[in-house]
Amino acid sequence: MNQVPPRDEPEYRPRRRGHGLRRFFRTLFLLILCFALAYVAVRFGPNLYRRFFGDGNTSWISERFGEELKAKNELVVYETTLTGQETVAQNAWLIGKVQEVVVPYSFSVSFVVDLSHAAVSVDTPADLIVVRLPAPVAKYQKLTVDEEKMKKFDLLYPLTPERYAEIKNQIEQKLFDECRAKPEYLSAAWDSTVHNMESLFKTIAEQSSDGVTCTIQVLQDDSLAEVTQTPSEAPAATPAAA
Repeated sequence: MNQVPPRDEPEYRPRRRGHGLRRFFRTLFLLILCFALAYVAVRFGPNLYRRFFGDGNTSWISERFGEELKAKNELVVYETTLTGQETVAQNAWLIGKVQEVVVPYSFSVSFVVDLSHAAVSVDTPADLIVVRLPAPVAKYQKLTVDEEKMKKFDLLYPLTPERYAEIKNQIEQKLFDECRAKPEYLSAAWDSTVHNMESLFKTIAEQSSDGVTCTIQVLQDDSLAEVTQTPSEAPAATPAAA
């Protein structure tokens, strides 16, 4: 009678404890990673989507920026003060000089930008806010005369209050015309305008929960310029605080 040979039973090998610990920590790590990814997706997913596939917070900042410009209305961007003296003479026919007045003065003038004419647009693909502004113009001029140091030679033709007022108006008009067309003043005023707009943009952008996701470009648009008034047409006034 043939006997079936017994099967070789597999050798019993006890599981190593270290292998189970590694699998446990690997599973724990994967769970932590999944929770972390889920948190990032919930917390930052919408913002990242708007930033890379939408317009970020560009539209929101643009709207707030436009509202802020309208609220400010007029912005003083540059101020300068000149000191000196002007000599004004009056001549008569055949006699010659009959009156001479030496007027020591201090003249101040401000350059302002009318923000009510600002045009704000959004370049969505570039996440760019474009601000077009009129050029700064000279306003709020003031002439101060040092009466104690003023000299007059008017023996033949006495200086009247009316003539004195006319002289001051002439000096003020002359200085105003010189200042409002001076290239270095206009350049400094525009540089200050750009700096003010960039600072305002940064302040508004930081108020957004998305942070700063766009940039700003400030352009000078001469088509938005207002008519410049002379001192005789626009008496000096105190500008509203920006």
